[in-house]
Amino acid sequence: MMATMTDPGQCTTHEILLAVDAGSSSIRCTAYERVESKKQDDDCAGSDVLKNRSSLERTTTSNSLPSPIIRTLENVSHTIKMASVVPNTGYIRINEVLAAIDECIDQVLRLLRLQFLSQKYEVVAVGISTFVMNLIGVNEFGKPIGESATLSYACNREDVVRECQKLEDYLGNEGTRKIYQSTGAPIHPAYALPQLLAFYRNVGNANDVYRWQTISSICIHRWTGDGRIQLPISYSEASWTGMLNFRTCNWNEIMLKLLEVLSTKDYHAFFGEKGFLPLMPGLVDFDGEDIGKESNSSSRGCSTLLKSGIPQTRTDESSNPYWERWPELRSCRFFLGIGDGAAANLGSKCGSSSLTEPRIAITIGTSAAARVCLPLPASEQ
Repeated sequence: MMATMTDPGQCTTHEILLAVDAGSSSIRCTAYERVESKKQDDDCAGSDVLKNRSSLERTTTSNSLPSPIIRTLENVSHTIKMASVVPNTGYIRINEVLAAIDECIDQVLRLLRLQFLSQKYEVVAVGISTFVMNLIGVNEFGKPIGESATLSYACNREDVVRECQKLEDYLGNEGTRKIYQSTGAPIHPAYALPQLLAFYRNVGNANDVYRWQTISSICIHRWTGDGRIQLPISYSEASWTGMLNFRTCNWNEIMLKLLEVLSTKDYHAFFGEKGFLPLMPGLVDFDGEDIGKESNSSSRGCSTLLKSGIPQTRTDESSNPYWERWPELRSCRFFLGIGDGAAANLGSKCGSSSLTEPRIAITIGTSAAARVCLPLPASEQ
């Protein structure tokens, strides 16, 4: 009786995940490999797990299956050092940031091709983390208006500081407290409300902004070629704007009304009957699922879009340049961006804590921070 030996390298399709990080001082893309349990490796010749990308979905939705091991692929990473935001003004160098993200992915895919020259591999997912907050004004075609129509956490302009003072005077102590209890964020120049007020009061091309988006939502819009610019953003990114009601997972209604009545005298003519809400992106979880307490029409179809990878043609039937540029991403799963602080907690296994045993994640980067995740009791939601 003759035994047959199987080359594990020929048996296994390496499942690769790309992590893109858009930081304040650098842009980076890193490749990771999703490693199955030993039993699955041993049974790969007859297993459907490695032949079907649904294994990725099953391990993220079922508690009965073991968690996969994620390991960094050595030397399969690319970093571009750059100043993503302008000091003091906080304006985002958005076109340079987008170009740097694309170049980092270019280089990582090139390195993957070299590393797995004679082996099978598949990029199954692309995740994005960004500095937060960031909001970018785009036109009706989803293209950024320019640096003057960008908002970030790094803003410390005098006109925005004045807007903070005006807001505190207008709201009073009780109104300020209500907003803080809803959003978890104080009235501060680093958040969106005072920056948006300053923008609509002072910037000449404010009418050019069709909608506000984030770095990650713009990236996915560019890559997928989807003509809808109503691509939503994640609750994680939205929370960092200081305008998310985290109890309902919707935009804070008081703050939207403040934007309408305080930013321009003739706000009905400027924003229309629907007010400021249509200018804001829809809200979903980072996987595209809507868990808000109110219907969010602009987020419909997002989950399907994120699962579809890079299409050959855009929705206007023109060729999508990323189809040939990144063939490995034609069937991958995209995830909306999350805040870099949230990513740091999850990656360092500090994503869940209890009041009695908190786990603190310490991040040392352009700035330093210590963060802890705590559960929100159902009675307080």
